[in-house]
Amino acid sequence: MSVIKLKSKLKYCHYAYDDEGYVIHMLTSNERTFFTNAYIIETKNSIVVVDTLMVNSDAILLRQYMDNINKPLIAVIITHGHPDHYNGTEIITGFKEVPIISTKGIRDCIQDTVDSKEVKWKPYFGQDWPEHKILPNQLVIDSEVVNLDGLDYSFRDLGAAESSSDLFFTLGEKRSVVFVGDVVFNNMHGFMNDGNSAQWLKVLQKLLTEIADVKLLFTGHGDPGDTHQLVQRQIDYISHYRSNLRAIIRGNQLLNDTQKQSFEQLMMANYPEFQLSSFIKAGIDAVSQELIVEQNDKP
Repeated sequence: MSVIKLKSKLKYCHYAYDDEGYVIHMLTSNERTFFTNAYIIETKNSIVVVDTLMVNSDAILLRQYMDNINKPLIAVIITHGHPDHYNGTEIITGFKEVPIISTKGIRDCIQDTVDSKEVKWKPYFGQDWPEHKILPNQLVIDSEVVNLDGLDYSFRDLGAAESSSDLFFTLGEKRSVVFVGDVVFNNMHGFMNDGNSAQWLKVLQKLLTEIADVKLLFTGHGDPGDTHQLVQRQIDYISHYRSNLRAIIRGNQLLNDTQKQSFEQLMMANYPEFQLSSFIKAGIDAVSQELIVEQNDKP
């Protein structure tokens, strides 16, 4: 691999659950790579990494935090198949054989889209784009529990939501925390490009009850927060995006550039504190196609 010049520092926070035997280290990239979160879950004897960031320079910084903890890496968990969450896996594992845990749907998503993602993003990131992508090698099924260094990781396979396949997992018997990947954003505009917004809403409605007992939700983008509040806010955001877009669509026609600009300005005005505003316009065509199909399917 070529020598990589580090572009920035990662934002760092940690959350200690001493009575349950783990510490969560949260590291966040900058806007260049979409404020993506990665996590190190530290237990008595080892660490587990959740998602591995997008570019070499960020993954190297994440690896440095892991090395500072000075405990062996026993697993990596990939929450979904978008490259800002899996690209750095080779660097994170130190080029060693480590269990990389995910679902079959997520592995298939990575495998099916890895080439197209490289075509899109490598020209922008250049040598900072990882040369090799590592697929998950330990697949979990829905409701499977994996014990890692004495801590239970309880997985749920959500199927399509924000991406074509998503998961979440809780920790321990108390279920004090949940990791949901990009199924929930916090104070960020959602990534709507995969065109699953209706299904995403269905998944979120189920989560309102399924993880109602979990106190703190960790997102793929944004700060952690109250589980019910963040899930409900994501429902409201997607519903608002869809209803505003539906009001602009005429017949079976996608929006023109002027209409897209107006829609982007409307969403920014409605959510002035939200970051990642570039995601607004990026998802317009995918969601418009969804809404057109829904309208045409009505009796």
